[in-house]
Amino acid sequence: MSIKVEARDSVAVLTFDDGNVNAMSYQFLTDALAGFQQAAADFDAVVIAGNAKCLSAGFDLTEVTKGPEQRDAIISAGAELFFSIFTCPKPVVVACTGHAVAGGVIYLLVADTRIGRTGKVRIGFNEVSIGVPMPEFGIALSQYRLSPPRVEEVLLGDMYSSEQAVEIGLLDRVVDGEAADVVDAAVARAVELASRNADAYGQTKLAARSELIKRFGFESP
Repeated sequence: MSIKVEARDSVAVLTFDDGNVNAMSYQFLTDALAGFQQAAADFDAVVIAGNAKCLSAGFDLTEVTKGPEQRDAIISAGAELFFSIFTCPKPVVVACTGHAVAGGVIYLLVADTRIGRTGKVRIGFNEVSIGVPMPEFGIALSQYRLSPPRVEEVLLGDMYSSEQAVEIGLLDRVVDGEAADVVDAAVARAVELASRNADAYGQTKLAARSELIKRFGFESP
């Protein structure tokens, strides 16, 4: 299976691992949504992690290019997953265990905390570089999360190292080690966030994000 849920104390670790770059097919996104929603319901916090190679390289282009109907279905499924994460009142931490490209960057924009890995890692949107306009929700999330002077630079296709991603705001910090070390650091951060008052945390988080939630017609839990 490409998606696994593991209990780490009060934290659920949702791991994406298809043995390659975790390309987001329609089935992958459907399974990821079900896994995330169950993890968020059963645990105090959720960590989303990739494999040692990649967090995700974005939407599965073999499906996106099949035609408008399939393209719209996969983008809609991705938006549903991303906004389920974005509107989750519980802490969500992303362990960026490797590359994060195209739609894979969205995980970094919807999480509470993002922890990356040092080394030869590339992070960034490459949609414009390959001739694909950025989806509206990707633009809006970038505008919400990143400093204004860097938004267009990020959206227009520049790629970054993990350290550069911290400077820009795509990551909060990096860990010098293996993928497992990044996951351990993400779990520790998730435990710390979950130790705060849950009601106050959730209400404040959703209030801070309310304008963007309303913009896309998603109701907060």
